Amino acid sequence: MEKENIFQRMLKITADISTVAKNLEVGFGSSKYRAVGEADILRAVKPIEEKYGVYSYPVERDIIESGTMERDTKNGKSVQLYLRVKTVYRFICIDDPSSYLDIVSYGDGVDTQDKAPGKAMTYSDKYALMKAYKIQTGDDPDQYASEPQMRITPQKNIRGMMEEYVKSNYDAENLAKLLAYYKVPTVEALNNDQLTAAYTCKLSQKGQKA
Repeated sequence: MEKENIFQRMLKITADISTVAKNLEVGFGSSKYRAVGEADILRAVKPIEEKYGVYSYPVERDIIESGTMERDTKNGKSVQLYLRVKTVYRFICIDDPSSYLDIVSYGDGVDTQDKAPGKAMTYSDKYALMKAYKIQTGDDPDQYASEPQMRITPQKNIRGMMEEYVKSNYDAENLAKLLAYYKVPTVEALNNDQLTAAYTCKLSQKGQKA
């Protein structure tokens, strides 16, 4: 029996996935709204990908824009870190790695502290899965008017912020192991993918301990 290629498998996965309900509540007070969370998407996708022998993962990431965003509030100006990432998300046949499909997705992250990169990556990953498998949420973004744009100040030190976070949050032993693993002498020598992985890993560990 001839093995199915990635397109045939993804077609079957798309047919099997039902509408994903909006289970995530975002915001607070009068600004609350329902949204589709990453966990909702993964819960729908993972068992069906396993059923048809497909594995999906982000194979490449690039920071394409970064800066600070200013918003006028009743307490004055609020400055937030802004980051936009481009993600190449790969869908691959687990028994035939030569058959795969890449989807390009973008994600924005905004946060007053250090979570903007994680938010941007989560957003881009979620939408790569949603668009690849045509997952319906019942939402039509075109029916809503655009929000007033905030002032964005370009910023070149997003990488520097991530480097400082890694150096500050890894102890000497784990930092040495990290550099040895990637075979580089310093944190500054890490490429963007390696730095992002180190940064995200430490954030995840921090969240688990909280």
